[in-house]
Amino acid sequence: MYKKLGLAFVAAVGMSLLTVADASAISLGSASRQHNSTARSNAPLQFQLFCLQNPADCRSSGPAKISYTSKVRKLLTQVNSQVNRQIKPRREKTDVWQISTREGDCDDYVMTKRHKLMAAGIPSSALRIAVVKTKKGAGHAVLVVKTSAGELVLDNLRKNIVSRQASGYRYVTVSSANPMRWN
Repeated sequence: MYKKLGLAFVAAVGMSLLTVADASAISLGSASRQHNSTARSNAPLQFQLFCLQNPADCRSSGPAKISYTSKVRKLLTQVNSQVNRQIKPRREKTDVWQISTREGDCDDYVMTKRHKLMAAGIPSSALRIAVVKTKKGAGHAVLVVKTSAGELVLDNLRKNIVSRQASGYRYVTVSSANPMRWN
């Protein structure tokens, strides 16, 4: 009970500190509304709450871009496939970002992939969380990996990893090398 009250208090305080741009990023549905993508803003509230529970997953580390080697390609493919099979798609009533869950929505896939890649040695600064709009206009989240071969998208809606340009998404907001700052 105290844990829930504490989270509610943090959420209330966080809500009171939000800027107008941050307020539009409270959920994937509202985060996917168009706003000035060149402005820097704080991370979406759900990510901030995730970071309270998982601080090690929210630190900036290492280079902002990694070398794209056959070893990295194999690791990205393996993690993308494994997590896409591991998590059963489920639309959440309350949007809570989690790692290693059995069921979840797109942000849970993203956070689990990010967590596994960091555990495998990929620096967090090269792993970007992106809120996008699909071709049908739905809010969605994907993991973008910055490499020497370009930005690669790991997505629960597709089997293969594609370049950011080939994803077909409109990018609304993306975390920076510091995962607590988004643009």
